[in-house]
Amino acid sequence: MAARARPRWGHPIITAATTLLVVVVVLAIAARFAPWELPIGDIVVRSRPELIHAFPPPDPDSLLTAGRRHDVDVDEQTRPRNVIMVIGDGMGIGQISTASALLHGIGGGLAIDTAPVTGLVSTHAGNELVTDSAASATAMATGFKVPKKAISILPDGSIPVTIFEAAVAAGMSTGLVTTSGLADATPAGFISHAEKREHYSDILRGMLASGTELLIGGDWAAHDKAPRDADFQEMLGRIDDLASNAGYSVVRDGAELRAVEGRVLALFPPRGRSGSAHGPPLVEVVDFALGRLGDSEDGFLLLVESEVTDGRGHANDIAGVTEGIRELDTAVASILAWIEPRGDTLVIVTADHDTGGLGIVDGDYDDGVAEVRWATENHTGQWVPLFAFGPGSQSFNGVMDNTDIGILIAKLLEIEDFPAIHP
Repeated sequence: MAARARPRWGHPIITAATTLLVVVVVLAIAARFAPWELPIGDIVVRSRPELIHAFPPPDPDSLLTAGRRHDVDVDEQTRPRNVIMVIGDGMGIGQISTASALLHGIGGGLAIDTAPVTGLVSTHAGNELVTDSAASATAMATGFKVPKKAISILPDGSIPVTIFEAAVAAGMSTGLVTTSGLADATPAGFISHAEKREHYSDILRGMLASGTELLIGGDWAAHDKAPRDADFQEMLGRIDDLASNAGYSVVRDGAELRAVEGRVLALFPPRGRSGSAHGPPLVEVVDFALGRLGDSEDGFLLLVESEVTDGRGHANDIAGVTEGIRELDTAVASILAWIEPRGDTLVIVTADHDTGGLGIVDGDYDDGVAEVRWATENHTGQWVPLFAFGPGSQSFNGVMDNTDIGILIAKLLEIEDFPAIHP
């Protein structure tokens, strides 16, 4: 009599493998909550209970001007006439300290190292501990906390006044310089309004209607998301006419930029295939902006953003981050040389958030090699540094929330009724 074939699931090897897999899965789930580790052959199941911690829920009023420094007294004798705000996107303390060590050694040597006033800035969004660029830019620009992805629009639909809108209303000249796409979240939060950061066409329309004299950024031709926005692409197809109707001249390279007069809309191509940075070196564009805005009768407000530190931080690219900080710091050095003989300009260098959680974990003086590590490929909830130069800089000393920044700038410039909501 022929032997009966065993079912496949009953084969000893398959059964053993299945059992082992089930055990590993069960142990992995248990390890999520139990403080132990167990080797299983070449597999080690580790618990990470330290990753999970409860924290107090925020006050519901934290969506409204949640800062710490609103009552800072301002020295009437040291008010600035102009304000330059430099943002390294994703540029946390770890990025700066690591880049400084790799570029200059343990003694440092970055221009931002010379800041007479330093501070620390908390960056949480209105709905999460870890922010994105949209919520952080909105907080700095308006004084209000908003949920992630919102561009200067509150959860109830009301629209706060941005520090750029307030400056324009006060008669000041304004300008924006970014190495990112012009409609990206960080520049957008200061100058425009949109329910979501992906609403690029709404953002660009708002920028053209903002009254900002210099709008200098990337065309986003290589951006992975922008091409999906058909309305945005249609706008770019007729941007020359739209810009002309708004009083802007469109330029697409550095030579055109230097030759143009009046209001400028610069849409630079990406520097490389990654599309993460656009246009000429940042210092060249910043020098142009200072030359154009420097003699403004009623003062100016200039925003300068470098996106490289965020893009390369997401990629955990230490060489790219280091080069990004070098580029930003070169622009800062040029700004400091420009303001030094004038004595009338406040410069603030900070970040919208940290990206990557970068840190130096080892470094041997004998071989001159440093070991660096990343905590994540995403943003973190770490505080970010702030460096301040010039009149009014003392107002930014100490620990503050990102909502404090725009409010303090408005106070220093004697812009009344800020923060505020559009009627």
